[in-house]
Amino acid sequence: MKQKKSKLGNPVQVALIEKAAEKTFDVIPFLIKTTVILGLGWFAYYKFTNRFVKRKENSSYPAANVSIAQAKSRADAIYSSIGWVSNDFENVASQLTGLNYNGFVRVYNAFGHKRGTLLAGDLTLEEWIYNQFSKEQVQQLSFLLGGAFFQ
Repeated sequence: MKQKKSKLGNPVQVALIEKAAEKTFDVIPFLIKTTVILGLGWFAYYKFTNRFVKRKENSSYPAANVSIAQAKSRADAIYSSIGWVSNDFENVASQLTGLNYNGFVRVYNAFGHKRGTLLAGDLTLEEWIYNQFSKEQVQQLSFLLGGAFFQ
C-alpha cells in the first residue's frame, strides 16, 4: 500500500502556517478589546443622549395649579390614551386644559420618558404629542396652554 505524501511536510510551508497562526492569535485580543471599547462607547452615548432632563418650574410665573400627585395622574391619563390604532385626542386635551405654565411643567416632569410607537423609542411628553397627533391637533393643544408650549 502506497502512502500519500502530506503537503504539509515541506518545512517552509509548516513555518508559514505557524506564523499565520501566531498572527491570528495576536489579532484576537485586539478584536476583543476593540469590541468591548466600542460597546462601552455606544452604551455611554445612548445613555447620555437618551436621558430625561426634568424642567424646572419658573418662579416668574404663578405657582403650579396642580399638585405633584395630580400631575402624575394627568400624565398617566395622557399616556393611557395611546391605542393600537388611534389616540384619544379629547382625553389629552381635557388633561391639559386649564394648566398654567408651571402646572404643565409638573405634568411634563411626571410624564418623563414613555414608550412611543414601535419605532419611536422613549419620548418626552412634547415629543410624544408631536409623534401622535397632526399639526392642527398640536396647535389646538398649544392654544389650550396659552401658546406657551409646542411651538
